[in-house]
Amino acid sequence: MKTAVFIDGNCRFCRFCAKILAGMCGEKIQIDFQGSPHFLDSIEKHPHANWVVDSIKVLWNDQVFIKSRAIEILVHLAPWYYQGLRIFFFLPYAFLDRAYDFVAKNRLIWGSSVDACEL
Repeated sequence: MKTAVFIDGNCRFCRFCAKILAGMCGEKIQIDFQGSPHFLDSIEKHPHANWVVDSIKVLWNDQVFIKSRAIEILVHLAPWYYQGLRIFFFLPYAFLDRAYDFVAKNRLIWGSSVDACEL
C-alpha cells in the first residue's frame, strides 16, 4: 500500500515540491492536496491533532507526521542514493521544524507567485 502524502496548497511552490517528492519516492507514495476526498477520508479513519497544522502531512503506520518528521519519513522511503540526506535528521526536530517554517513562510522568494496556497 502506498504511503499517503498530503500537500498543503495548490500553489506553484507546493506543486514543485510534490513533483520532487514523486521523483524521489516514485510508486511508494500517493500525493494528494488537502481537501481531496482521500484527505477527508483519511481524517475520518485516522483522527489526530496534526491534521489541523498547515504543513505537509504523511500518513504512515496509521500516524500523521508533519513538517520535518514527514520529510524524514519520505527520505526513508526514497532509494539508497537519497539516504545521504538523512544526515540532516541528526539535528534537533525543533531546529528542523523552524527551517521548514522559514521555507514555507518565504516560499515566494524560492519561486514563482502563489496561485491559491494555504500556507
